[in-house]
Amino acid sequence: MHKVFLLAKTMLKSGGGMFANKSGKIKWWLPVVLLFAFSSFILSMVMMTFNLYDMLGGAADAILPLAFGATSIVIFFFGIFYVVSTMYHADDIEILMGLPLCTYHILGAKFLTLVVYEYIIEAFVLLPILVAFAIKSGAGILFCVYTAVLFVITPVIALAMSSVIVIIVMRFTNFGKNKQAFKFIGGILAIVLAIGLNVVIQRSVRNVSPEQIMAIMTGDASVVALFSNMFPGIVFAANTLVYSHTIDGLLNLMMFILCSAAAVAVFLGIGQLFYLKGAAGVTETAAKRKGIADLGKTTAGMPVTRAYVKKEIRLLFRSPIAFLNCVLMNFIWPVLVIVMLFSSGQSIDQVSGIISGIDDGLLVAIIVGASAFLSSANAITSTAISREGKTLYFTKYIPVPMEKQLKAKTMAGMIFSGASVVVLVIICVFLGVDIWVALTSLLISLAAMIAASMAGLLIDVANPKLNWMNEQQAIKQNVNVLLHMLFGLVMAAAAIVPVLLIVMSEAVAVIYTAALFVLLAVV
Repeated sequence: MHKVFLLAKTMLKSGGGMFANKSGKIKWWLPVVLLFAFSSFILSMVMMTFNLYDMLGGAADAILPLAFGATSIVIFFFGIFYVVSTMYHADDIEILMGLPLCTYHILGAKFLTLVVYEYIIEAFVLLPILVAFAIKSGAGILFCVYTAVLFVITPVIALAMSSVIVIIVMRFTNFGKNKQAFKFIGGILAIVLAIGLNVVIQRSVRNVSPEQIMAIMTGDASVVALFSNMFPGIVFAANTLVYSHTIDGLLNLMMFILCSAAAVAVFLGIGQLFYLKGAAGVTETAAKRKGIADLGKTTAGMPVTRAYVKKEIRLLFRSPIAFLNCVLMNFIWPVLVIVMLFSSGQSIDQVSGIISGIDDGLLVAIIVGASAFLSSANAITSTAISREGKTLYFTKYIPVPMEKQLKAKTMAGMIFSGASVVVLVIICVFLGVDIWVALTSLLISLAAMIAASMAGLLIDVANPKLNWMNEQQAIKQNVNVLLHMLFGLVMAAAAIVPVLLIVMSEAVAVIYTAALFVLLAVV
């Protein structure tokens, strides 16, 4: 086990993660920033738990197995994609297979790294519910101690189940062996599922009565019972906290630990049998054959900047990770806004009525501020250098000045940010915003888009993340993306808050917003 822990520690350090700097030391301030960024979601989870506790009364203990079960489902679903990406598609597979390591060493280390990353999901889904439950129930010190232990162990069973399924399927089928196609399809399915779950949950909460909620959670065929059957051991985790003040709590905790250990043992046993044969050749990718005629077309002369922008856009579309997190995100944000509005029971007329009551100057500031944030949230320019990785030397060999390369990378980001802004403005018109307000907002948003795109590139140029084994680390585990999003929030606040707090005429509000972002773009 010493080799397993040492290898896992090495993977976490070499992978970098978004919580470690170049020397491998943990950036303790980053979790604080994340906590602040997701504070509204955490608060909503806490308030939901408070309401459920009051609604259920004497049956409030049913919240605990529901919380552990829901968290396990999220971990299980996303775990399937994480397992395929980490255990089969990572660039370190061939290196590890050549080292004097047993199969269970590799599997155990990769499993531990996945468990560590699942703690982020737990921190935002499970922990707020347990804290809220502890506050409402007046829990003692043992409840807190058991909560800490359960937090560490909870992802194990669900992740082991998803890992076993993936290992067996990868051994006997071609599922996931086309790396590019799997990442495209898997990522899109994950996004669709997340949006669909949001719609279903909001509609269910709006339409279900308190009596129905109690029946769903406490009946013999309840959701709680379903979770307990799906994930063996979940009932022990819940009972550990329910009976935390007695010896039964400790006994249930021991049973949950045994269930988790059994799940890991089954995973390692099956992995020892099937993993290597399933992983053989899976890191290879297919390539299209092109003839001499095609070569002539692709090498036809064109302006340098245009050619480099075209190259950047092609790379964004060819990489599944970049496409899902950089390109597709430009169009997911507006869709999410529409889904959230109408899944909460709002009609177009109701939304239009709300918009008609907002001053035109404030509407311009809101639309432009939203455009600035959207342009900062697509991670294109804030990972433009990081995505080069160890091939960054190529940028110094080609006969293109660095200034032109940086301009081209910025322009690629601007193209997608501009598309996102246009979609946002079209949605605003559809929801009842005056056409002249929308056009004015669009013009000012161009300056906001330019400023946001260049700010992202500046952040990535200052501190690029080049040492990565998987492109996912360069994008999804890159602190520059988070800093860029926070910068976008600051820009949005700078546009909206003064117009909201200071009495401005429409003309003054438009002039202020335009001057702010034009000046920022020039700087």
